[in-house]
Amino acid sequence: MFLITLFCNLLQLLQPANRDSTLVVRHIFLEGNQRTKAYIIRRELDFLEGDSITINDLSKRIELNRRKIFNTSLFNFVEIKSQKDSLSNNLDLLIKVQEQWYILGYPNIQIADRNYNEWWSRGRRLDRLIWGLNLTHANFRGRAEKLILNAEVGFTQKLELFYRIPYIDRAQKTGLGFGISYSTNKNVAFGTLHDTLSFIKADNSLRQRVFAYAQLKKRYHFYDNHIVELRYNQNWIADTIRKANPNYFLDNANTQRYLQLSYYFNYDFRDNVVFPLRGYRLELYLNKLGLLPSDNINQLDLTLTANRYWALAKNLFINIGAEAKISFPNKQPFFNTRGLGYGTDLVRGYELYVVDGQKYLWARVNLRTKIWDKTLRIKWLKSSQFNRIPIQIYPNYFVDWGYVQNQYSYNNLSALANKPMYSTGFGMDAVTYYNLVVKLHWAINKEGKSGFIFNITREF
Repeated sequence: MFLITLFCNLLQLLQPANRDSTLVVRHIFLEGNQRTKAYIIRRELDFLEGDSITINDLSKRIELNRRKIFNTSLFNFVEIKSQKDSLSNNLDLLIKVQEQWYILGYPNIQIADRNYNEWWSRGRRLDRLIWGLNLTHANFRGRAEKLILNAEVGFTQKLELFYRIPYIDRAQKTGLGFGISYSTNKNVAFGTLHDTLSFIKADNSLRQRVFAYAQLKKRYHFYDNHIVELRYNQNWIADTIRKANPNYFLDNANTQRYLQLSYYFNYDFRDNVVFPLRGYRLELYLNKLGLLPSDNINQLDLTLTANRYWALAKNLFINIGAEAKISFPNKQPFFNTRGLGYGTDLVRGYELYVVDGQKYLWARVNLRTKIWDKTLRIKWLKSSQFNRIPIQIYPNYFVDWGYVQNQYSYNNLSALANKPMYSTGFGMDAVTYYNLVVKLHWAINKEGKSGFIFNITREF
């Protein structure tokens, strides 16, 4: 019996493999990339003509590659169709894209405060708005190069120019970026008191900032990015600010000049970079402020961020995220100290507060369900970049937690530092094209204070 079994196994090994189990990519066709160079799209593919794909992996491989092309933020829609040759094991692929409108020039109206809730609580005053003009080319020369010119007046006067080229080598692994910025303010937050920013307003400039940077970007694989940036910073404040807060730049200084070296790494395996529902993202940010003995600051920041996304059911999703930051030394300039309350580094429900500190940790859990996923067609609008509007709507429930450590919390009478903060709430998120996400949430925090949170985010 043993000999018979061994003989049968040997026969199976000697038999040729089933040709139908493996397909060979014969042709890859591109359609719709009128502006974008073909190699920018092909760079995202993990297969080329002549490569083999198993039938069992075909649908998964196609979806993963479709996601990568879409996540370049160059296209409104991406579709990959496959066609198998009935007489052979050859496979043809058609990649259809709809390009975005890459050149955008529009009036730019922003609030000067950290979020809409803070602006609303400060009286919704027009003098706290920033008026400007933003000119952006997101696909300069069809090579996914980004060129941005930004001019602003109002609360902040600013002039900026940024340029980024994703690939400068034949292997398409190395990119460069450059930028320069000048800004001045007549209304400046000089410190925090009771976890709230305190402002001073004057007729003359109270603060001026200038920075210029150059960065080198490496992308060794499909999902990882490494960025090294060297930046020069020069900052100045008026005596009014210095007297109100001698620790604004530390040591009662009016000026601050230093070189800054940063390293940023992220591994991004998400289905959608704007509003992910599946996958994960890992980030590391190492930032050294002050490289030379003559620099006016010597500070080191380290930040770690992790997010994980799951589909619990067909239209039910969960996201768990956390971020930790440590910085040294403990005594830092107010201008360079960032605890919780800036940008997305906050506990929802605490939008009106800024909790200064040298170390912090936050964690979040979001539960979302999709109730709407349609593409509206505007027949009378001829432009293909605007006449199809995808809209997705997600009701959600969340729980947030955070903690900030500050050894000098007594200086600004902080009631939130060195204590846990937490909140819960629910809301509604709407996602549409051009990477626009509109969020309306209601939250209640540990202190029993509640309110609505409005936010608009856009990744471009």
